[in-house]
Parts: sequence; structure tokens; C-alpha cells
Amino acid sequence: MIKAPDVTLLYVMFAFVASYVLLKRFLFGPLGAILAEREREEREASQIHQESLKELERTIAEAERRLAEARRDALRTREGLRAEGLAKFETELARAKQSAATFIGSATGEIGSEVQKAAAEIPTRARTLAVQLAEKILGRKLAA
Repeated sequence: MIKAPDVTLLYVMFAFVASYVLLKRFLFGPLGAILAEREREEREASQIHQESLKELERTIAEAERRLAEARRDALRTREGLRAEGLAKFETELARAKQSAATFIGSATGEIGSEVQKAAAEIPTRARTLAVQLAEKILGRKLAA
């Protein structure tokens, strides 16, 4: 008997081509587009990330510059206030020294006058005390 040629190979090839066309149209094309879109989004995200890092570095540098400037201003202000306080302290100290010197001068004058009074009273008091002592020792009144 004559056998018909084996056409299964043709069927397989036809099924392969048909499957390939269908898969390419409905699977590989959209899947490739999705993958290409993901790759594009990844590049954009990477670029945005790099720009964000650069902007962050600029912002940090600006903040550090402003902080250093604020520190310098604060230091100048502190030194000015310190100098002002020192000047006020020196003024108050000079005033206190002057007041103390005035007080010491008046106290010295009072003490001097008290010394003169005491020096003037010593001879009369010494005589009175000597008489009293002699009366006590002798046990009788002395004629002054």
C-alpha cells in the first residue's frame, strides 16, 4: 500500500509559526513593552535620585555655611556683650573703690579725733585712777 506522505511535520511547523505569531503579538510584544517601560522608569528614577542627592548636598552645604555665619555672629555678639559687661564691672569697681576710700577717710578722721580726745583725757583719768588705787591700797580717803 502506498502511504501518504507524513504531513505531521508540516502541521507542527504550521502550529509553531501560528503559535509564534500569536505569542509574539499578544505576549512577547506587550511583555517587551512592559520590560522596556520598566527599564525606562528605572533610568528616570536613577536620574531623579542622582539629582536629589546633588540637591541634598547643595542644601547641606548652604545650611552649614549659614550655621557657620550664625556662629560667627553669635561669637561677635557674645564678645561685645562680654566687653560691655567688663567695662560696666570696671566702672562699678572704681565707684566701689572710691566709696570705700571716702568711707575709710571719714573713719580715719573720726578715729583720729577719738584718739585726740582720749589722749587729752588720759592724764586726768590716770590721776583719778591713781588716787582711787591709792585710797584702796591705803584703805582711807586721800586729800586731793
